[in-house]
Amino acid sequence: MPVTPTYPGVYIEEVPSGVRTITGVSTSVTAFVGSTKRGPINKAIRILSYADFERAFGGLDAGSKLSYAVRQFYLNGGSDAWIVRLAKNASAAQKILTAGGSANVLELTALDEGSAGNNIEIRVDYATANPASTFNLTLFYAPADAPADAITEKFANLSMNSKDSSYVVDKINGVSRLVAVKNIASLAGLGKGTSVSGQLVDESSNLLDVALLRDDTHNALRISVNGLAPVSVVLAPADVTGATAADRLEKLRAAIATRLTTAVPSEPALKDLTVAVNADKQIVITSGVAGEASTVRVLPGERNDISARLKLGTLNGGVETDAVAAIRPAEIPLRGELTSAAFAAALTVPSAAKTSFKISVDGYGPDTVVLDAAVASGATIPAQLADMAGRIQSKVRALQPAIAGYKGFTCASTADKLILSSGTRGTGSSVVVDAAAANDIAADLKLLSGTTSVLPTNVTLAGGNEQPYADEAAPYDLFIADRSKRKGIYALESVDIFNLLCLPGITDPGILMDAGSYCQERRAFMIIDAPANKKEPSAMYDAARSTALPKTDYAAVYYPWLKIADPLQNGKQVLQPPCGTIAGLYARTDSARGVWKAPAGTDATLAGVQAVDYTLTDLENGTLNPLGVNCIRVLPVYGAVAWGARTLRGADEMASEWKYIPIRRLALYIEESLYRGTQWVVFEPNDEPLWSQIRLNVGAFMHNLFRQGAFQGVSPKEAYFVKCDKETTTQNDINSGIVNIVVGFAPLKPAEFVIIKLQQMAGQIQS
Repeated sequence: MPVTPTYPGVYIEEVPSGVRTITGVSTSVTAFVGSTKRGPINKAIRILSYADFERAFGGLDAGSKLSYAVRQFYLNGGSDAWIVRLAKNASAAQKILTAGGSANVLELTALDEGSAGNNIEIRVDYATANPASTFNLTLFYAPADAPADAITEKFANLSMNSKDSSYVVDKINGVSRLVAVKNIASLAGLGKGTSVSGQLVDESSNLLDVALLRDDTHNALRISVNGLAPVSVVLAPADVTGATAADRLEKLRAAIATRLTTAVPSEPALKDLTVAVNADKQIVITSGVAGEASTVRVLPGERNDISARLKLGTLNGGVETDAVAAIRPAEIPLRGELTSAAFAAALTVPSAAKTSFKISVDGYGPDTVVLDAAVASGATIPAQLADMAGRIQSKVRALQPAIAGYKGFTCASTADKLILSSGTRGTGSSVVVDAAAANDIAADLKLLSGTTSVLPTNVTLAGGNEQPYADEAAPYDLFIADRSKRKGIYALESVDIFNLLCLPGITDPGILMDAGSYCQERRAFMIIDAPANKKEPSAMYDAARSTALPKTDYAAVYYPWLKIADPLQNGKQVLQPPCGTIAGLYARTDSARGVWKAPAGTDATLAGVQAVDYTLTDLENGTLNPLGVNCIRVLPVYGAVAWGARTLRGADEMASEWKYIPIRRLALYIEESLYRGTQWVVFEPNDEPLWSQIRLNVGAFMHNLFRQGAFQGVSPKEAYFVKCDKETTTQNDINSGIVNIVVGFAPLKPAEFVIIKLQQMAGQIQS
């Protein structure tokens, strides 16, 4: 900025150069619009590889020409694409989960409308950090026809409390690729949150003496109620006095209650809180305020923690039940399970006389499991059970490894139980244990009486639907839909830039004409597939001369259709439209040679193409090329190649200056680059200093293209010009706020016809 001198000395001032680099835009970002197996509808999704397409849209689908076109696009050199999925009369699959009874609490809706959502399986379990109040939600997308497309998502430790950091809606929406959730539970009548300690008794059920539990290094804990800041409770020696252990526990209870209820008198959740000792000799802390946010959390003291000794808090054997535990979804078990009865004493098996039990998994069996060697004596019960669980798992898996239930069988342990689980999920998943005929160990492993058995049912989203349509008879209003709502091709309104548009298999004249107009508006180019029923050159000739194709220089048509290997049919040839393959060719040519190079010729080979629907001769090609039909030929040695480079205004009779694809696409490239690169001009002073900067910056951009070989001419003066001065911008223009920039270029035109003249030399008479 200008310097204002105020003191004697030297001043430094930076003077702006006025140089603003114009960067060329992309040339081959391709938009595909049509049907896919799954994915969001009427929403443009960017993909950078075919793997991205498989993840977002399900990969190849026999009913989706778009899926094959995208695969061919990447196979032939494409790199950047936008996908817009369309579906006719689509509805999203849903499922409402209940809270054990009939109360609806959670609504799940598939993100992808259509029938694909019906393949989303749901599981709910309470194996969380706080099993009394929270839940895990597991989602499986597992289409029967494409198991490789399976997606598994697990959301752990979820809460129905909207004030909780693990609130189910916040944890899933915007994160899950499969569903959106809505909390529809009624909050009326919710109770109060509680924290209940473990039983304060010894192994003989005698009451523990809290005076012995509390000492100078174990005297503090913290308690948070209804999400409020934790209150620190420090217990003094006087807080555990009394004639008996029961009296001392009562004194402790009263001390905790006093500290909490007087901590913040203005907070009802604390002021009205209660602390009691129940008949089972447990400390029960109950929030003073009921409702959705009603919770009690016992946390370790910052120093000298006593919560573990008092068995308060989930980590210490306590149970913390939030008010919203009453409205969490009921468990939907994942696998068939068998949970043993609880172990109260150490294991003494296996032994010589007790080694075997029988097991059936998913209805297969029964098979005899033989265990060996006793577990370590003197070890704790949890350690012994963990050892036993590992042994059982390895033995069962080895019984019938070809059967999924056995192959994936697991055996886990808790502090006092064994949990046997099938390797499969859903309907039919089960585990059954019976006594062995000899040397039975099942009873000693507590797998016969007092066990808990779980038989899961298959719970999926339902109601997802869509109506199929044939591409050749695609509904007009599906593609040319409500622009204000960004539906159909207008979903691309959310895309900053795309250069190529493909509607695989779509040949409806109305759709193509409107799509061509949209391309003109967006400075994009459309690649059109020849009508599938125009197999013979004569039929294509008639179509090119009729109104079946839009007469626009913002599009090109390619004929005939292509035969490619279909991975869904073990490599069998399948007929597919050429637009995706050609779009990949455009991208490859742009990268290797530039947008000014015609995407045709012997180096324009088409990868993945095994044959064409009709093999053209030179003469047949010669009847179509003058009408602007770009033919795909199969040439000896080279294979399938693009053998045409004309727009749909490329018919000789039209004599259009936009006859050739590379000229039109180069012009679009220049237009878009200059449009974006001259935004800085707006609101600048409209006079010679501005005009000279414009000439400098635009000229530098055009000169760079000249050096790359984009134009005709041996010198810049022959190749291009940039004018912006008082001749292009008059005083009246200045008064109207207008600056006019005139840019011209001499385009390169492809050598479409190579004529070799051969002449015999007559005998020469030497003079």
